[in-house]
Amino acid sequence: MARSRPGAWSPIPSTVNTGSTGQLQALWRALNARFFRDTLPPIKIEWSPRLTSSVGMFVSRVGPTARAFDPPGPLRDRRLIRLSLPLLHPLSAIPGQAEREVIGTLAHEMIHQWQYDLLKRPPDHGPDFFRKMVAMNREGLGITIRHGLDEAVRTLARYTWQCVRCGQVYERQRRTIRPRVHHCGACRGRLREMLDREGNSVSVGQLVQMKLSFLIP
Repeated sequence: MARSRPGAWSPIPSTVNTGSTGQLQALWRALNARFFRDTLPPIKIEWSPRLTSSVGMFVSRVGPTARAFDPPGPLRDRRLIRLSLPLLHPLSAIPGQAEREVIGTLAHEMIHQWQYDLLKRPPDHGPDFFRKMVAMNREGLGITIRHGLDEAVRTLARYTWQCVRCGQVYERQRRTIRPRVHHCGACRGRLREMLDREGNSVSVGQLVQMKLSFLIP
């Protein structure tokens, strides 16, 4: 989440049109010029009506060391930045809230683009990300490792998986995790979908309510 402070540089517009990609590109160009010295190559930015697992996401179709014109096409078409329309659009009713979230989320994903395009490394939240985040935050952007709106993400989640080894929980709006294929990102352990007694999928919030129902007479 981006927070501004008096005197801090800020490209935040007075309003954000959550249906316009042109405004996102303008914000990207401003951030690229100020914090990356115009070294980031052009990238597609889109509002996603289906993204609910996170406020934003950097997506790449090939590895960072692939040459610019190797198949499947130009670099511009191989990676993109997505922003969540379901999570960010409702904030338009709160003065300034959508603008702060959009700029913070876009800046976060641009650091991942910097890792991918310039450092030629898979995007992560390691030391490189942290150093860049701190440098940008000196001017009031307030970028964080984890995106804001975590509670909104949980509200939309309908399916939950838990790692049987370390206990890490994964929540999704759709059943996109396949335990036979996917593993825990923290320890590579096996994932198990959380079900109720009837075998129906449940969210973390529903599980908590179920447990409390046994405790409250």
